[in-house]
Amino acid sequence: MENVHCNLCDSRETLPVRVAHVRLYGRDNAFHVVRCARCGLVYVNPRPDKEELRAYYPREYQSDMQRAVSDGWDNPVIRVGLEMVLRRRMPSASPGGRLLDIGCTTGRYLMNLREKGWDVQGVEIDADAADIARSQYGLTVHTGDAEDVLPKFDGESLDVITMWHVIEHFSNPLTVLQEVRRILKPGGLLMLELPNFACPFASLFGQYWFPLEVPRHLYQFTPKTLAAMLEKAGFRLTRVKGVPAPEALVWSLNALRNRQPDPLSTHITANPVLMSLAFPISWLLAQFRMSDHMAAVAVRLHP
Repeated sequence: MENVHCNLCDSRETLPVRVAHVRLYGRDNAFHVVRCARCGLVYVNPRPDKEELRAYYPREYQSDMQRAVSDGWDNPVIRVGLEMVLRRRMPSASPGGRLLDIGCTTGRYLMNLREKGWDVQGVEIDADAADIARSQYGLTVHTGDAEDVLPKFDGESLDVITMWHVIEHFSNPLTVLQEVRRILKPGGLLMLELPNFACPFASLFGQYWFPLEVPRHLYQFTPKTLAAMLEKAGFRLTRVKGVPAPEALVWSLNALRNRQPDPLSTHITANPVLMSLAFPISWLLAQFRMSDHMAAVAVRLHP
């Protein structure tokens, strides 16, 4: 375990938020979630170091997530929601540019963009998922941690970079964002989606809030702290909006019912009836940027 200071303002002064007890993959641990007393960034501290974190990303983690998505595409009701996700993640820029998806898993999103004319490639830390993207879909995917892979890219070489539910996993998100700025062209777009700790369900469910997902989610952002970190990294934030996430509500309820903070260890499922019931609640919260998830678009500033 390692003690860290605030990744946004470098302060070591923190306030306790909650303790999350996690029982998964044969481990039973308690993790402290704290809030920076100076800037408000929420993070896990102390936290597992990089070597210790590997134990929380076994093959079951990726396979459970992929199975849930695959089940969703097979269900006509949930498939409508997944198609909505693909549409809202479409870059506003004209197709034909160079796009990098950080955390691309098996490449379904990249395949969709390639069909629309984008020159795509990805970064994926999970070797099995990266192999599927390369061998089955012919995608260019770089295997490894983004903090290690991104420095290998040429400066100002990309038009768009996307990160869908990835930034909260980084041990040093500010450094990653600064590297993203370096390899984006001036005026290039950064698109993100991530948990929203300003969501009332984060307090209501406590350690059972699904997007908390400690210790894999090392950081939790609000619209305010996300905007501050993007600005510090050299971006101009153009939009932050709430994103309907009925699955987060359903899986949080499932975690609370089972008294299991990490639903991934209980084989999550995408129940179409529950998802349909949860959607109006999540949609309403999203209108006020208070849903479980949020999306942001930022522009790389000129030097």
